Amino acid sequence: MSPEGIDQLESFGDKFGRMQDTIMDKLLPQLLKAVGENPGTAIDNLGRAERLNLIGCSDDWISMRGLRNMLVHEYIESPLEMLIALRQARNFTDQLHDTFLAISKYAQDRLSVSLPSNLI
Repeated sequence: MSPEGIDQLESFGDKFGRMQDTIMDKLLPQLLKAVGENPGTAIDNLGRAERLNLIGCSDDWISMRGLRNMLVHEYIESPLEMLIALRQARNFTDQLHDTFLAISKYAQDRLSVSLPSNLI
């Protein structure tokens, strides 16, 4: 693989991990605080987000976290494992984007707050 290809793969993995972190660890807890709930553990927050119809399935988010850890911390040893992980991450990107849009719409509708569009 070319150095440019390696850079693109690393960039994708970093951006995937950052977006997953931002939504799960920062945006969801802040949104819950804004609507008067006390944020809890990541799993609790995902459950609340699922009940609010902000995410589809909290189990997917737990899988995303594991995938993020593999990509960011470079726990992948074989090219085949890397290919599988990157395909899984690619499949989750639409869900990340849709979740951001759902949270943004929820914040706008319920809190009259607009999220910066440069976050996506």
